[in-house]
Amino acid sequence: MKTLAFALLILTRVDAYRNALDTFAVDIDLTSITADGHSDNSKFRVYGKGSDRSVVEFTAPQTEKGKYLLMLRDAMWIYMPSASRPIRISPLQRLMGQASNGDVARTSFTVDYTPTAIDEDGDAWVLDLAAKDPSVAYNRVRLWVDKKTYEPRRADFYVVSGKLIKRATYHADTIEIDDVLRPGNRTVMRYSNRLAHDNPDRMFTKDALGKW
Repeated sequence: MKTLAFALLILTRVDAYRNALDTFAVDIDLTSITADGHSDNSKFRVYGKGSDRSVVEFTAPQTEKGKYLLMLRDAMWIYMPSASRPIRISPLQRLMGQASNGDVARTSFTVDYTPTAIDEDGDAWVLDLAAKDPSVAYNRVRLWVDKKTYEPRRADFYVVSGKLIKRATYHADTIEIDDVLRPGNRTVMRYSNRLAHDNPDRMFTKDALGKW
């Protein structure tokens, strides 16, 4: 029988697979597709440091340029050029389509979740994860992990009521997020140009948003 300590080791390796660099920058292309075939697209540049600090720069469309998201562990702020100061927001607030602010800004499971159970499904480990803090975007996650590579394959996201609301499927540098409550609505996140980037600590402060 596998222990929760083993489950935590797996989760740590999943994060290492997704975040091989300690300080980095990566481009995200977000496409939202509705059940009737309508689609919208946005682009972002994410700057991260460690596992719990990130800044998201809005790069497209033109109307969104100048906006920034700051995420420090489980706290998040948005800066808009029209506002005098950053505004505190929820990581669960929808950014576009099925993607929330937290989906784009967070790249680590171990920061937000603790394994509570482990099972097997063929050549995959299946982890049940419980949120460490009630402010985390999703209260519970069920995560499928490749046994050989520790690559995440699928994640089911649940809210406090116990309702399953999203299902993410992982394909190399792409994540597809399906709305379980509204079948046919999907958001595709594509990652590119992931590079080591020297992000100074001062970037990850509210006062620095929109000023660098």
